[in-house]
Amino acid sequence: MRFLNQLAKESRLQRFASLPVCLILACLAGNAAAQVRAGTIRELHGAGQIRRNGRVVALATGMPVFAGDRLETPRQSSVTVDLADGSQLVLSDASIVIGDKIANPADPTIELLKGKLRSIVKMVGGKPVEFEVHTPNAAASVRGTEFDTEYIEGKPCPGFPQCLRYTDIGVYKGIVEVRNPTSSKPVTMRVAAGYETTVPCDLPPATPAPLGMGDLTAPGYH
Repeated sequence: MRFLNQLAKESRLQRFASLPVCLILACLAGNAAAQVRAGTIRELHGAGQIRRNGRVVALATGMPVFAGDRLETPRQSSVTVDLADGSQLVLSDASIVIGDKIANPADPTIELLKGKLRSIVKMVGGKPVEFEVHTPNAAASVRGTEFDTEYIEGKPCPGFPQCLRYTDIGVYKGIVEVRNPTSSKPVTMRVAAGYETTVPCDLPPATPAPLGMGDLTAPGYH
């Protein structure tokens, strides 16, 4: 009888000992299920990192990218991300956050916190998918297929030397609609292929000018 009691006691201890392990595995499974895969690292030149759930992981080709990830590339580095819908992002000395809705083709959003981002948006049925790039002072809604967004902070904006933060948007294919959510003037500017606009501080977007003109002359504003 004593032997049987001992076996029962050991069995109960083993069940309790395995309980924390089961809970940990369940939590990990829940976290994995909660993550929505947004794309994959296709190319990496130089270095970069992903901030995910409080952790920092070095970038590598073939690495999955999830909604909510923050991707960062230092100077003289770039990374190309293939999104799940077939679109493509190229970061150059930049920091972006993959929006929680990026996995939903009806409403993907990218936050550009600094640096330069090229967006190559896939066409579906002859039309571009819905796609937006946000900076701290601008929002670019895609009505085209390829464009650059660059957010500059700490340098004077051409034509507005007192403005030290601005967004440049250049369009190579299609049309992009640009607005400044922080502006008191709700102006939306349509920028066609071959043109660019600048969004200074809390002002509305500039009248589009040919690509490269912003480096030569101050932009004209409403």
